[in-house]
Amino acid sequence: MSHSAERPRLREAASWNRVPVWLKPRGMACAVIGGGRVGARRARRLAEAGAKVTLVSPALGPEAALLVERGVVTWIDRAYRPGDLAGFALAVAATDDAEVNAAVREEARVRGIWCNRADDASDSYLDFASVVQVGEISVSIATGGSNPGLAKRLREALEHDLTTGGNSFIRLLRRQADGPGDEA
Repeated sequence: MSHSAERPRLREAASWNRVPVWLKPRGMACAVIGGGRVGARRARRLAEAGAKVTLVSPALGPEAALLVERGVVTWIDRAYRPGDLAGFALAVAATDDAEVNAAVREEARVRGIWCNRADDASDSYLDFASVVQVGEISVSIATGGSNPGLAKRLREALEHDLTTGGNSFIRLLRRQADGPGDEA
């Protein structure tokens, strides 16, 4: 390639500071702090991909309880304590307490562990994208944590279109582009 050839335009750093990758956590020790709906969903996704998931929470919602009952995750029946992330490669802070989530994130930072804060995407090393999987094709949709409701609606529309041949995804994208913002 010639040096005089025009380089591709780079996105502004403020608008796109992520690198989309697909994590293969087979055998990876992952800690999920929080036993509610979001913690359960992230624990399930990690476990389905082969991670060894430990859930730390003094209480479990129905989805998390089912994961424990089925032996999908290991449960530590108590609140997070500093030091709980020792030996883990990835952590998810998904409690309903911002101070606890910040403490989890800080411990992860000190230990060099990747961490997702469910309540604050700007304070996370990684996001959980919404994923469409049809056959062997997987497509992830992310909003950088700014609008998970939109990502979910786009995923559902794309999944519908890929299985039925429809155009819901395009219509939703057009509405979003034309509208003043997200209504979720």
